[in-house]
Amino acid sequence: MRVHGSHHFYGKAGSQVRISVPVHGNATLKRGLQRHLMKLGDVAEAEL
Repeated sequence: MRVHGSHHFYGKAGSQVRISVPVHGNATLKRGLQRHLMKLGDVAEAEL
């Protein structure tokens, strides 16, 4: 993981995909953005 401003960048071991997650204070991610990021990262809801 690395941080650049208000975005956190994550990667998963064995994968080339890097995901940028906006972090703005205590605001939660909107459901559509969360699902999109989970799909890109190949993360199942059960893994959360």
